[in-house]
Amino acid sequence: MLKYPSALTSIEQIVNNVKGKRIALFLDYDGTLSPIVDNPDHAFMSNAMRVAVRNVAKCFPTAIISGRSRERVRKFVGLKELYYAGSHGMDIMCPVQSPAADHTTEEICLSSCKDVLPIYVGDDKTDEDAFKFLTEGNRGYGILVTPAPKESSAYYSLRDPSEIS
Repeated sequence: MLKYPSALTSIEQIVNNVKGKRIALFLDYDGTLSPIVDNPDHAFMSNAMRVAVRNVAKCFPTAIISGRSRERVRKFVGLKELYYAGSHGMDIMCPVQSPAADHTTEEICLSSCKDVLPIYVGDDKTDEDAFKFLTEGNRGYGILVTPAPKESSAYYSLRDPSEIS
């Protein structure tokens, strides 16, 4: 994956670009937080992944994006402190209660917030619009989760969901 350096080995570069900005983290569900499985009803995230997502949400506004219904992905993840966007972002729910709830929806509005650095982590072609949006305007970072090189507008890569947690 020479075109897409590892997000793990590039963490210093990412941190340097964060200075003076607030991170907003967007995470795809299937194939990113959970493995791809034959039966989508069995695509469960690990407990370690859930803990990692909960911990990052204490520091940054964090949204789970899915093609699934918002309610279905919310039940799979089971964390109240997150934003959830189902139907590829057409159905959005804000956190129920947490320190992250102090972040308003305006904070994750990317086109008008120059002090926000969005990071979008996804694994397939349904995530490419987000990767392209972030890359084209140097607005943030797309991170592609894939075991093999493939064409993408993402800036960085991770080999599999375990590298996220």
